[in-house]
Amino acid sequence: MALSTQKATALSGNHTEQPYISQVVIIMTMRDNIADDGFAPWLLQGATLDHGYPCITPLPETVPMPKDLVPFDKRNSVKNKHAFIHFYENDRRFRSLAANPDRYIPKLKEFDGVISPDFSLYWDAPLPVLQANTYRNRLLGHYMQRQGLPVTPNIRWGDERTFEFCFLGIAKCSMVAISTVGCLSSRKGMSYLSAGLEAMMDILEPSRVIVNGPMPAIIFGKYWNLAEFRTYASWTHRMKGRSYGNR
Repeated sequence: MALSTQKATALSGNHTEQPYISQVVIIMTMRDNIADDGFAPWLLQGATLDHGYPCITPLPETVPMPKDLVPFDKRNSVKNKHAFIHFYENDRRFRSLAANPDRYIPKLKEFDGVISPDFSLYWDAPLPVLQANTYRNRLLGHYMQRQGLPVTPNIRWGDERTFEFCFLGIAKCSMVAISTVGCLSSRKGMSYLSAGLEAMMDILEPSRVIVNGPMPAIIFGKYWNLAEFRTYASWTHRMKGRSYGNR
């Protein structure tokens, strides 16, 4: 394997406070079994890096927001394919995709699009683990995009430590996705949700925000005139016949 990097100017649309961008070209002389590939550097082929994090190219504004969201582990059981596949579920349910994404690309192409994988950022996790999970989010998002899938970046933050890197690789003024499921059951969770949302709106200035889960006005209300927000009932709530209102 040969690896070359080249400095370039910041991408138009990426956050101006992070000017260091590099282009990665990886030449694989041989691609063996997935288990032999280590960190699967071939996934990084053609990526533009933002401080080491692969960039996900924003979808054009002409691409509409999803008509529906479907969890990755329900991809084979739904009939309506006019939806985006998401990964807002336990990490183990999409571990196989992380290990071998090529196996699932054809199935994912049956849907309108994909939200990049949501690897967990636990509050008490070591910082390198949090950074690695953010990196994997961007890496797989980039790779799926290179395979021809429409990809919307998932923005996941944890505590304040993650604000230094959890927005890297994402273009400003673009469509992003977040999930509030599990974030509203405690004061601590709501505090981190509110702080991260404020940081995201300030740094990324998104034009459209996909929200998987409830969108309480006490947290989201002050941003409703800054971007288009659309909320989608979580799969659990949907099975119980519940829904949320949109803005």
